[in-house]
Amino acid sequence: MTQKNIISSLVMALFSAIFVGGIFYLTDNRFSASDEDKMFSWGFVLIYFVGMFIAHLFMNQMMQFFKNLFVKKK
Repeated sequence: MTQKNIISSLVMALFSAIFVGGIFYLTDNRFSASDEDKMFSWGFVLIYFVGMFIAHLFMNQMMQFFKNLFVKKK
């Protein structure tokens, strides 16, 4: 793993989490309720960010693993 790979994974996960979090924030039906009922699930966005970061970071290794798993051995 190189520094470039880590930075690109971090940037991709950050923009992806902002995009998904923004959609979740704008479409949440609880925001039409009273002020006391308004909540935003930052936990969801945090879990999504960590998942996207890890998935993008280890994408090449996962692709190689599944290629080896499903390729017929000769």
